[in-house]
Amino acid sequence: MGLFVAAWVVASITVGGHFVNEPAEPASSSSRLQDSAPPAADPTPAEAANLPKPEDIFERYIKVIGGREKMKEIKSRRIDGRYIGRPFTFPARLTIWQEMPNKFHLKIQQPAGETIEIGFDGEIGWERQPGIGLRLVEGQRLIELRDSSDFWGEVNYESKYLDMQTLGQFKFGDETAIGVHVKAVSGREKVLVFSRDSGLYLGTRTLTVHPETGKPEQFETVLKAYQDVGGVLTTMGQIQRFKDDPKTTEFDYVKVQVNLEEKHDFTVPPELKAKIERKTD
Repeated sequence: MGLFVAAWVVASITVGGHFVNEPAEPASSSSRLQDSAPPAADPTPAEAANLPKPEDIFERYIKVIGGREKMKEIKSRRIDGRYIGRPFTFPARLTIWQEMPNKFHLKIQQPAGETIEIGFDGEIGWERQPGIGLRLVEGQRLIELRDSSDFWGEVNYESKYLDMQTLGQFKFGDETAIGVHVKAVSGREKVLVFSRDSGLYLGTRTLTVHPETGKPEQFETVLKAYQDVGGVLTTMGQIQRFKDDPKTTEFDYVKVQVNLEEKHDFTVPPELKAKIERKTD
């Protein structure tokens, strides 16, 4: 629910100036579906007829977490927690600020002093990376950042996805799950995973370039347990990993607050604002 912007963050973190997890280059739709889909046989015609429609899966999820009316009461969100993963050796402090409809600012601070920042003010995206410094997010990466910064994420499925297809049932951890293959406005395809029993959103699978092999490989995000925050069930973090890779990236949400009185500043850093103004002159 908008917290999946963390997946874009992992794809944007750099090591020595090189992106850790870049989205895979576009391939044919069938090959991407085959590689990123859950490991389950294609449903038979009879099974396919009994699968719920993608719209029904999304609507059930929305109802389970609290419903649209309750969501309308939440205008902003602050997350405090820990980040464990590349390029840091030790856990780092994680802070995420979000505001309707799609403003976003993330800061990851290592105890030794290195900091990663990524922001989107609704129009302009920017980032601060070790070894790179401060710069604008542009091109395809800006399109994906805008898409990922959506405050309610999958709740806005009607405007987020150009195409949706229900896949068969399969095991996802300890859960029996149903997958929905989607194609986003950005062109990126992925499989969204929902619990068959509870209707909750469990995670996602997609193709992403592995930082060590340089090849597209299945990248999985698993959401942590949900808690009631402001009357809406909210995941308290996520774990991300490549298939058959023991290394993981973890976003651990220790505290989630909504509708804080103190307003966060989402404006572009002054150094970049001056650069943008020079471009438009």
